[in-house]
Amino acid sequence: MKPFYIYNTLSRKIEEFRPLDPPAVSYYSCGPTVYLPQHLGNMRSALFVDTLRRALEFNGYAVRHVMNVTDVGHMTSDEDAGEDKIEKTARAEGKTPREVADFYLAMYRRDCQRLNIKLPPGELLCRATDHIPEMQALIQRILDRGFAYVAKSAVYFDVEKYRGPSRIGRLSRQSLDEQQAAQRLEHSPDKKSPHDFALWMLDQPAHLMQWPSPWGLGYPGWHIECSAMAMKYLGETIDIHSGGTDHIPIHHENEIAQSESATGKPFARYFVHHAFLVGKEGAKISKRAGKFPLLDDLIAANIDPMAFRLFCFGAKYRSELAFSDETLGAAQTNLEYLHEFARNSRGQSADQADSAWTADFEERFRTALNDDLNTPQALAVVLEMIREAYRRDDKRVWQTLRKFDAVMGLDLESKLALAQAASEFPPEVSRLIEERARARKERNFALADELRKQIEARGCEVKDSREGSTYVPRH
Repeated sequence: MKPFYIYNTLSRKIEEFRPLDPPAVSYYSCGPTVYLPQHLGNMRSALFVDTLRRALEFNGYAVRHVMNVTDVGHMTSDEDAGEDKIEKTARAEGKTPREVADFYLAMYRRDCQRLNIKLPPGELLCRATDHIPEMQALIQRILDRGFAYVAKSAVYFDVEKYRGPSRIGRLSRQSLDEQQAAQRLEHSPDKKSPHDFALWMLDQPAHLMQWPSPWGLGYPGWHIECSAMAMKYLGETIDIHSGGTDHIPIHHENEIAQSESATGKPFARYFVHHAFLVGKEGAKISKRAGKFPLLDDLIAANIDPMAFRLFCFGAKYRSELAFSDETLGAAQTNLEYLHEFARNSRGQSADQADSAWTADFEERFRTALNDDLNTPQALAVVLEMIREAYRRDDKRVWQTLRKFDAVMGLDLESKLALAQAASEFPPEVSRLIEERARARKERNFALADELRKQIEARGCEVKDSREGSTYVPRH
């Protein structure tokens, strides 16, 4: 197993990744707050998480990945002030909070499927509202160790006691004075310090979601949710915790404080943060900005969702990525180039070995990937290998390309299989088969059913299964 290097926000440097119990890796990623559709910036975050997991698996690690779904407690200020984001949408749409969360979580799952993002299975995609007992138990541990106190408005974490005389955060490296949190005092005058944050909110009779607790009727703060769910499924010390750079000064800093005050152990050994997707003007794409681009918008403009995936793969995760028609168009062109190669490479059988010259490209791909997830360089290696295959007129590269695509996630093998199937039919039927595959991937089942009828009317039998679709000529 070759060394894998990643930038650790805790140390502010690129480090060799050394999990606690190799080859097992425990990985927790901050997931969606399900109160509105997830915009393309949110989906860049999801793609980063998926790519990091794939890269670790490419290197032989067995990743246990947990992602949270925030469906209570995330306030509009990202701190303790303002209105719960889920409740704000529920009141605006005339729905219950659960209905809002269910609707937007289903939309998130759909968009992840379109982008070929593999979400954690079953309970490992964990909703905050399903883990209230775990949160309360963790809060009690923090209270027992003297790092929290009960006030009228909430159970608060005592930040100044935890940080001590230095007052410096280990992750953000900011002092409490630099965080300029004093403005929060007016919202909770019973705090010991304006820097303290809520573990469990109390005295909120108008809040739509409340649970009984040892301290009174209330609901969890945003930060405690991640600590409780990470510990339940991954243990008290995890290998990797990821999220956006905006999580560094508050959310992740608070997670470290509350987790380590409860356990006395390191919470996460590697914190990995990705940068934002920004618009043409350089501003972060966010829901607060009002109108924000969605994956649906790309599909409506006849852009393959995989082009957005490739667009994100072609940028360094720690760099802001400027979203524009031109840059997305370049990704679409590269995607079509890869698809064209698949259509022209039907001769290599599934078990046929690659040509010897591909070994150098696999080594270069791994080197780029293991150098702090240098996906732009890895993509350059992929495109160069395909150009070399054309130059040599030798397309025996599919075993290598399959390994690359296990990380890129473009599902190129299905394109090859589809091309092989379609080659048995006239061009018109082949076109319908490709259109139907696209419709099924986008879960447009009404269109897929209509295309099925058209294909069958042209003398082809269609068989659908969990593994995909097969098309058999009628004789």
